[in-house]
Amino acid sequence: GVSLIGTAVELIGNSRGRNHKPSVFLFFVICVFTFALQVGLLLHTRVTAAHAHQARLSHPVHKLSGLGAVRVNSSHAAKASAVVLRAGKGNASPREVAFGGELATSGKELSTISIVLPCAEERMNALNTVDRFCERTPSDQLAEIIVVDDGSRPPLLELFKSDKRRLDQKPGCKVRFLRHEQTIGLMAAKLTGGKAAVGDVVAFFDCHCSPKPGWHEEILQQINENPRRMVVPGITDLDLDTFDEKANSAVNAKCYLTFDLDFKWFDDDSDFVPTISGGLIVMGREWFNLTGGFDEEMHGWGGENLDQSLRAWLCGGEITRAKSSRVAHMWRTGDPRTATHYSVRAKHTNNRGRVAAAWFDEFIQVSRAGQVSKEEVRNFDSVKRRLGCRPFVYFLYRFRKVYIGAGVIAKKVFHLREKSSGLCLARVGMTVSALPCAEGAGNQMLQLGNVDKESGQCCSGLRHYGSNDCMDYMDSNGVHWYSCDVSGQNGNQQYVLSENIRRPNGECLYVDKKVVRAKPCKDLRSGEGVFEKKHAFEPKEYVLYKKELKRHGFETELPDLPDN
Repeated sequence: GVSLIGTAVELIGNSRGRNHKPSVFLFFVICVFTFALQVGLLLHTRVTAAHAHQARLSHPVHKLSGLGAVRVNSSHAAKASAVVLRAGKGNASPREVAFGGELATSGKELSTISIVLPCAEERMNALNTVDRFCERTPSDQLAEIIVVDDGSRPPLLELFKSDKRRLDQKPGCKVRFLRHEQTIGLMAAKLTGGKAAVGDVVAFFDCHCSPKPGWHEEILQQINENPRRMVVPGITDLDLDTFDEKANSAVNAKCYLTFDLDFKWFDDDSDFVPTISGGLIVMGREWFNLTGGFDEEMHGWGGENLDQSLRAWLCGGEITRAKSSRVAHMWRTGDPRTATHYSVRAKHTNNRGRVAAAWFDEFIQVSRAGQVSKEEVRNFDSVKRRLGCRPFVYFLYRFRKVYIGAGVIAKKVFHLREKSSGLCLARVGMTVSALPCAEGAGNQMLQLGNVDKESGQCCSGLRHYGSNDCMDYMDSNGVHWYSCDVSGQNGNQQYVLSENIRRPNGECLYVDKKVVRAKPCKDLRSGEGVFEKKHAFEPKEYVLYKKELKRHGFETELPDLPDN
């Protein structure tokens, strides 16, 4: 551009019979002006881009939908930022995609509910479940009850026709039947029902549930506050004799995801839910469809809850619990009435492996779910592009109080050697023994685990590395292993490591001829019950966590993101 301007100046100067000196001077002035203009434009572009990036980081998720002034119940929800991410390489023309995609709903109140019941050989359970939801859901808010008959023989519709309640004809129940001729599996049945739903909100329940009156009220309130929210009711125990909630039932709602792609129950003060248990979940129909609902390539049972949880948290949604909503659920126990009566006819799939391959990205290296190739989960790509999904480390960072603070991801792995005996603590079956120390022996690798209730930090117990189990209760056989209570509320799992391993009752562990026992700490002899760390190392999970967190900048860009 400068050369062209110079040439033009030369031509003008010469055409007017001027000598070259004024022309050269004018050329110099124009060059300086052009250079200054270009520098100014460059600085303006960079400043504008920086301001735009900062605005995106602080932009609340629910405002992306165009809902205007949507009330958010929790201040935490407003902190879940809506970073705008670049679409992946799969896009023909890269474009900026809002975290959470774009909802078409514009301020409409979500008030009607489609209840979806996936039923495979549930028989009387199906009848009683429909009866309870029909009876305890207001007719003006019940859009329909969709019974997805997953290959039952005889078809469930025949059973409903033969039952004296005739729920299939009862106007207030609004029952619809959809049928698979062969049993494909739980998530396929859910997907069939979810896609057919017409209500503003879709409620998925197992075909052996009984709600309490008013079960829907807080759930609808929460979804209206944030239409990208999935809500879990309080899950209680079902009494099969009355088909109602058992007296003095426990109430569960929250799980966390493990690296072997399992889910473990826990509880704390937060109403946010890292991972759902599976069958009982409610969400807006538009959000369900935008996320794709379920993995259509999964067959059988299990894994869909993990996929759906990660779809929510990694792709702009969230999961909460509704404490005032209670739905009783039948658990599979030794009672023959709780046994399954079906077998899946579809081709077997490694559902948990599919979840890892789809969502774990760099952390696939530390997954213990079995290998599934990336090519097998290409059906997730369109969802990720549509919703601007984030990498897996965002989920770990979002729930860092569980994953880091409770030691699900160990910062250090070590052996514990007692000085007096020279033996190391080791896992043998479901008890703790003492064996000759052997570097690299997996059954001797320990880590800290479970939140310390007093400090709120890690840790109050000892966890076996590479498993989900912590040291728990003691009896005449010694210390037993049991599933870790990451919240730190289980007193049996209080094993505080300093020089000794102390219990809340004032006792300390020590080794007695390869058996781990406990006695009052004041009674320990010299060197007895004194443990030292050996062969310590930083595990791969933590190395990856630090590396990925730094690479994506979540710690610096989202320092106020809730941690539980």
